[in-house]
Amino acid sequence: MKRKLLLLLAIGCFCQFSFAQNCDPWIAQAYNQLYGRKPTSQECNIKNYNNGSWNNYCELVGYIAGYNRYKQGNFLKGDPWIFQVYCELYNRTPNAWELNTLNYNNGSWNNYGELKKYVQQYQTALSQNNIFPKIGELKGKTAVVFVDKNNNVLAVDLISKDGGQVIAAGGDNVISAGGDNVIAPGGGNVIAPGGGNLTITQNMPGLSFGSDRTIQSVGTKVISTAGKTKLVIR
Repeated sequence: MKRKLLLLLAIGCFCQFSFAQNCDPWIAQAYNQLYGRKPTSQECNIKNYNNGSWNNYCELVGYIAGYNRYKQGNFLKGDPWIFQVYCELYNRTPNAWELNTLNYNNGSWNNYGELKKYVQQYQTALSQNNIFPKIGELKGKTAVVFVDKNNNVLAVDLISKDGGQVIAAGGDNVISAGGDNVIAPGGGNVIAPGGGNLTITQNMPGLSFGSDRTIQSVGTKVISTAGKTKLVIR
């Protein structure tokens, strides 16, 4: 009986090892890119992703993001098409802030091509206005700090990893929610290339979403980005 049990365990281990060894290289690459790890034997099953049918690598990235969208875990979650677009256009995964659908025509699009256009508009608008979002960890929370090309802080928010929703906007609210220094994930790394931590002060503005009716009052900056989306710094 003992010998039979050992034989069954050996067969099981061999099958699992063989399955892992035969994992589609694109699936393995996508899991490393999206989540920084190898896929499990179950995740290697190509039938999980559009029943094993995709036209290119970035399309597969979108299917994998969709498959993992509702799983528990400490990794980015969001609209699978956004993952696919960033893969196609910029050869990278979107950061937590970029997963906020409101960045792209206030979260409204009819098809993949339309979303792709809005993502391009959004990135172009931010670049033209010298706004660059930096993502970091703030005492266990996710922060986004918007800086200019000289790394001066323009605005700061706390956001969720699941779709980049704003939890707290502005320095006063952010400090109340977590602390005063933003450090990139990994402990000791810094957000600003070649610089130190990005220090948050109480008087720093936050960034929120507006519309065509948003009034640009004193101390408020309204920036048109993609479609109907307006970014409001105040």
